Amino acid sequence: MSAEQKVKYSNHTAEVSSAAGVRGVLCKSLDGSFFFRVYSKDHSFIDYALRHDDLEVTIGETELASFYRIGEEYILDHSPGVLGLELAETESQAAAQQADQADSPAFGGPMA
Repeated sequence: MSAEQKVKYSNHTAEVSSAAGVRGVLCKSLDGSFFFRVYSKDHSFIDYALRHDDLEVTIGETELASFYRIGEEYILDHSPGVLGLELAETESQAAAQQADQADSPAFGGPMA
């Protein structure tokens, strides 16, 4: 599809070109809506409104992104290092720490 091709789109005439293989960044605006930003080699960019409702996305290997699960809520966000998140203690780690403390003389446990 060439850039010179024109179509009727939302009661307007629009120039159309394929987006297949184009790399860009999914961004969230201050009002909570999303848009797709495509950078040029000179670092200028064009922001595209998102109207596609089921577009396949591949997260790049160099992106600092992680999936999180809190109960039944699933989240895609920046990686823990970017967000400055600290490691949480797991239940098994907490149980092991409590067992160690119970054996410690400082906590009234057995003396060595």
